[in-house]
Order: sequence, then C-alpha cells, then structure tokens
Amino acid sequence: MKSIKFKAIVTYDGTCFFGWQSQAGNRTIQSEIEHTLENIFGATVKIKASGRTDASVHGLRQVFSFSVKTEMSPIQVLRAMNSLLDRKIRIKQVSYAEEDFHPRFCAEKKIYRYLICDFPSPFLINRAWYIGKELNLSRMRKAAISIVGTHDFTSFQASGRKAENPVRTIEYIKIKKEYFCIDPDIKIVLIEICGTGFLYKMVRNIVGTLVDVGIGKKQPCEIKNIIEAKNRNFASATAPGYALYLGNVMYSD
Repeated sequence: MKSIKFKAIVTYDGTCFFGWQSQAGNRTIQSEIEHTLENIFGATVKIKASGRTDASVHGLRQVFSFSVKTEMSPIQVLRAMNSLLDRKIRIKQVSYAEEDFHPRFCAEKKIYRYLICDFPSPFLINRAWYIGKELNLSRMRKAAISIVGTHDFTSFQASGRKAENPVRTIEYIKIKKEYFCIDPDIKIVLIEICGTGFLYKMVRNIVGTLVDVGIGKKQPCEIKNIIEAKNRNFASATAPGYALYLGNVMYSD
C-alpha cells in the first residue's frame, strides 16, 4: 500500500496543554494528535506543524502534515480523528498534500490575534487579557507604525534566546475594537499581527509594549529606539499567553 501525505487544519483550546510540541510527561497538542493517529492507523505517526505555540496559547487554524499507508479518504480521516480527540482539539479540514509540502517551510505568512478586555468577565477567563486600565488605541496605532516593516527584532525576542537571524518582516498590525456577542457590555480590543515569521515570544512582547504605550507608560516615539537598541530589556514585559491565538497560516496555493 502506498504512503499518502495529508495536510490538516486544527483548532484548539490551549488552556489545559503544555503548548504544541511533544514533551515527556506533559500533555501537548502534538502528542494528543499523534496518539490519536496511532490509534486510527495502528502505527506510529509523526506530524510536522507550521510552528509551535506555547503553553496556554490557542490555535484557530494551525496547519500540520503527516504520511501514512492507508486507503482512507481525507474526510474519513477527519471524522475518525474528531471522534477520538479530546474535545478541546478539533480538526477543521483534511486534504491530500504534495510530497514536497512542509507546513513550516512552505508557509508564506502567519497571522496572530491577541484579545484584551476591559472587564474580568467569567466568560473570558483564559481567553482575553484584562488590563484594568483604559487603552488609548490612537497612541497604540501610532506606535505600531514603527514596528511594521523589516527589522532586527532582538528587542522583542524572549530573554535568553538568540536567533541566528533575528530579522523578521511584519506586514501589518491592526488594533481595533471588537463586539463580544455574549456580553455586549464588555469592550474587546483586538491586536492582529501579520508577518512572514516570528521570533520566540515576539508577538507577546510586541503586545506587552503596545499596551504600555496604550496606558501611557511608554510613548509611541520610543518604539523606534527600542527596536534599534536590539536589547530585550528596552521592551516591555511579555503579555500573557492565554489571550494569544494563532489565527491563520497562509500558503501560495
């Protein structure tokens, strides 16, 4: 039987998991999916993803691939996986993939979304960051202008990490108010960041810095100096992981 390569799109609630990547002794999204595939196909199946998400970070359209010897169709694989997976993990789509497809290396852009709320709603626990202070979105948007573009983002890289090449390109940053349909009294601020690639914890460090601008702790004009410093100590504290969502991964096809 010929080995078939599949591409899958998965959404998950990261609250109860130790991130995406497999870790000995801990529940992760990757280990849950691989265990499920092993039960379906009766063999060890290793998956490759578009990237990793940290503990408590959520995924809306994470992409992964795997190869197995099977005669099952993509829809049969999808149904089988969703019947066995933890309910906090759902497969949205399964399709055939070209043999040279790699979820990470073939990806052209990624979109991350971060939610901030103005009230500690019980419906947003582990879903949005409650700041407790009013944000000046105009100031935050002005600061974001300096972040968009191709830069050395060392200042927004996690402490203790040193990427071989810290240059990344941010295509856009959108900062806007969103409607929370469950409770219209609550105001939601969405920060959406699109880029060709990201350093470890880069998005959360950008968000933390933009929030400091929004509450008046930093000035919009400081962002340029923070980037040029190439020093993590110049940027703000890392925003919590539970309010971050991997929104989408985009490919040329």
